[in-house]
Amino acid sequence: MELAEGIAVKSARRTIEVLEFFAEAHRAAGVSELARRLGAPLSSTSVLLAGLARMGYLEQDPEDRRYRPTLRVMLLGGWLQDRLLGDSSLLRLMEQLRARTGMSVLIGLQRQAHVQYILTLRRPDLPGDENMRAGMLRPVTRAAVGKALLMLKPDDEVTRILRRANAEEHDPALRLRLGAFFTDLRISRARGWTESAGSMVPGQSVLAMPLPSLQDQPPLAIGLGGPLEEVESRRGDLVRNLTEVCLFLAAAERGAERPQARSP
Repeated sequence: MELAEGIAVKSARRTIEVLEFFAEAHRAAGVSELARRLGAPLSSTSVLLAGLARMGYLEQDPEDRRYRPTLRVMLLGGWLQDRLLGDSSLLRLMEQLRARTGMSVLIGLQRQAHVQYILTLRRPDLPGDENMRAGMLRPVTRAAVGKALLMLKPDDEVTRILRRANAEEHDPALRLRLGAFFTDLRISRARGWTESAGSMVPGQSVLAMPLPSLQDQPPLAIGLGGPLEEVESRRGDLVRNLTEVCLFLAAAERGAERPQARSP
């Protein structure tokens, strides 16, 4: 019992030390460098970093294999940012979006053939909805936030992702046809948003669009979700609200003077 507790404490300590390294270094790092910093074997460090990446806290560059933290790390302390910074924090901006629209707010990033939610703010009447929680994975080709991420990718990469998603899908009825998928994708690219329209959860829909590029972050997308009929009837309003948030974040990322955020 004591041995198991000791291992758990060591693992927790190393996890915190990884996050503290990035807080100090402000840059990406590889497994070898982090293993030296932790004083840990390469093998266990590699397992730890891969686990944090699967949970959405780290992102690994596919080219140089180095890791960097994602926005999910920052969002852990988002409520503290709110106390100190007020309306300037990302979490507060998302909470205002939820209050303004009455919809659930989702932010996600791609994990191979899946989209992983790194932020979920549920609408008030869905307090225990297990279809929306941070860390969960959804098929990137069917979830609206995932499809919004695919809007940014070239067609050949989308084709590879779709084929992989179909190969991993156990239910043949849920496998998507290439031609129909690209027809929908081109429409989404042209208008700047996409939606799930009940394809993930019957009777529910998410309307989503890509977020502007954020420094040192993988591509992200944002969505607003709720009952299918309500999302369809308020589509124009929801698109407008998402567009305003994206413009706000793009202006902040450029270092320009921030436009005045609408209050809930």
